[in-house]
Amino acid sequence: MSEPGKTPLADQRAEARRLVDGARQQGVTLRLIGGLAIRQHCTILPFCERDYSDIDVVGLKAERQQIQDTFVELGYQPNERFNALHGDTRLEFVDPVNERHVDVFLDTFEMDHYIDLRHRLALDDYTIPPSDLLLSKLQIVRLNEKDVRDILTLLKDCDVGRADAPGVINVDYIIELCSCDWGLWKTLTTNVDKVLEQVSDYALTAEEQARIRERLANLKGMLVEAPKYLRWKLRDVVGERLQWYNLPEE
Repeated sequence: MSEPGKTPLADQRAEARRLVDGARQQGVTLRLIGGLAIRQHCTILPFCERDYSDIDVVGLKAERQQIQDTFVELGYQPNERFNALHGDTRLEFVDPVNERHVDVFLDTFEMDHYIDLRHRLALDDYTIPPSDLLLSKLQIVRLNEKDVRDILTLLKDCDVGRADAPGVINVDYIIELCSCDWGLWKTLTTNVDKVLEQVSDYALTAEEQARIRERLANLKGMLVEAPKYLRWKLRDVVGERLQWYNLPEE
């Protein structure tokens, strides 16, 4: 019989928190990313209630061995082949009880664009900061319905500010990253327009729609007007003639 506390839970949301808490008890830093992380910040649960495929977390490369030990301690099996091939940037662990897996990003989140999270993991108890959660969704070139819903959830339920704080979308942080990365800027400004066009397609109150539209419009205006670094300006000369994003494998 498995020892209590060492068996992955059937409830995915509870299991996600168990992983973060279990790592914390071992002195290891793990934070949730993706849909389950965004759900932690959702105040009206029916709006963000949906199926979640797997659990995604971010950890520190410097703690890679401790992360592996922690997952084994918590009842997971390492995907040895995947970890041998990709262990410099990602790890994967299998839940043999519930037949699902956990992806662990190390230091950075690299999908369509690159986001360095090494110094962002202490700003929230269970997730990467809402600023980075919003970035992780707005950086997706091929947005789907779940992505748009996640973006709306964050803009609807999180505070918006100009500095890092628990539960706050720090727009200055987003603007700073985009002001030196033309590709990220291009994808974000394009996606802000896409999301604005879809706000009315969702079951939101008039007040919520107005709040989201105002926040998106303000973010777009600040992204456009903010001073840009030389690297951004040089890349802007090339523009769309050169692909500015990666398309990760499914």
